Amino acid sequence: MAHSKLARAPRRPPTRPPARWRPAAGAPPKAAATNGPLDAIPAWSQLKLDIVRRYGAAYSTISSRQPGLAHYWIDGFIRSGTDTATAPRPHEFAPGSALNALLVTPPFRHHYLVNLDGQRVDAVRRAVGGRADVTLLEGDATRALLEEVLPRVRQEDYRRALCVLDPCPPGPDWRVIELAGRLRTIDLFVAFADTPEATPQALTRRLREDARFANVMEPLALRDHAGRTAAHLFFASRNNMANGVVEDIFTTHRDGRAAGAHG
Repeated sequence: MAHSKLARAPRRPPTRPPARWRPAAGAPPKAAATNGPLDAIPAWSQLKLDIVRRYGAAYSTISSRQPGLAHYWIDGFIRSGTDTATAPRPHEFAPGSALNALLVTPPFRHHYLVNLDGQRVDAVRRAVGGRADVTLLEGDATRALLEEVLPRVRQEDYRRALCVLDPCPPGPDWRVIELAGRLRTIDLFVAFADTPEATPQALTRRLREDARFANVMEPLALRDHAGRTAAHLFFASRNNMANGVVEDIFTTHRDGRAAGAHG
């Protein structure tokens, strides 16, 4: 895992979670597209569940052993029709739920859920309840990530985060990707829709050269119902210590294989 060799640091008091962000007056929330690569990928909800259940659990276990370290879960671009808004039953992961990370043990210090589609924010808020370790951000997702969330994951404050960005058209804003890489505190799963201009090779180079991630794995092709590649999922991090866990997840899902064999 990427965090097993973190240097010890003096324990710091936990930071206060930010106030729930709202767009400025006169700036309505950006609506998500109703159809896009995510909607065409039948295995995406199971794949995301695997990331939470297997990689997230390992990540949180290692991070929790580091004295003074605060580690966060960042779920970007939750959209209507893609993730279930209802909370899973106690101690039970649910395919497609945006709230699976709340069931990881040991828990993340804080969870940031960035909602791209304001239509579902009330349902997600009801499902979260009054948990103090959850911040739901709604409105302009890019602005929320750039101004509220990522700046809190600073190396000098001894912070780390695991971030998952869904494949939403027209794709994640590269300012978010570049900030995540240059902070050198983020492990990132990011899905890009396939286009003639944005090939997997070009995106890999950009993650390394522009975002300056030291480690970028070979991406996983995400296929639609017809078996065509609709998007690619990338894993990028500060080093290659977590590659074994990620490759196991990717291998499970290559060529459309399901992850049902993994509990």
